[in-house]
Amino acid sequence: MGSGTSRSFALGALVAGAVVTLSAKAEAASNSGGTGAEIRFGTTFSVTRATPSLSLVDPVDLSSRTIARGDLATAGGFRSVGAFSDFAFVVWPRLSIPVIGLGISLPVGEHAPIRSSVDGSIAEVQPFRMFAVDVLGPGIGVRSIVRRYFFEALVRTSLLYMGGKAQIAAGSELVDVPVHGVALGVRAELSACRRLDPESRVCLTLAPRLFEVVPASGLSVGLSWTWGR
Repeated sequence: MGSGTSRSFALGALVAGAVVTLSAKAEAASNSGGTGAEIRFGTTFSVTRATPSLSLVDPVDLSSRTIARGDLATAGGFRSVGAFSDFAFVVWPRLSIPVIGLGISLPVGEHAPIRSSVDGSIAEVQPFRMFAVDVLGPGIGVRSIVRRYFFEALVRTSLLYMGGKAQIAAGSELVDVPVHGVALGVRAELSACRRLDPESRVCLTLAPRLFEVVPASGLSVGLSWTWGR
């Protein structure tokens, strides 16, 4: 009886020790940023040196004719402020896989009108009446954790949609017309973050636009709150 009891106690102690060890490892993995999802919300300021070519959303009826379709060449950049959200999946401990993000921004500062033409008519693109929607696609990145701080670098795909108003000359009058444009791109993101607690942190992000209409087309600076791993 005594030897059986001793073996039972020994087995129980072994199991308890294994549970404690696994719990400690799980807690350490969690504290170092384990596998899981994360979501980010923030604000951003963006500067670009090129914008996509714009096209008419609908046919335009002028006093003398109808313009069924047409493209407006653009020039110059676009400065904007906006808000964004982003979703990513983190593979413990250093691999980050951004999945999908969405941002909306409006112009800030002075933007000079851009003279253009469409189907033989004089047109004027007005950047101060535009808006931008950024759809951030999949990518891949790496991160390094140092105590309560971590740093992340990643590359991802993107799609920029711009919409707003332009004006077309119709005799002595100017007619407002809705226009839009799309550009595919590739962006990098460099983030420095500080943990507020085990599941949330605040991040400062620099996002160079590696290609969007033209190479090295712009830069975004963002401040965000992130929840997750």
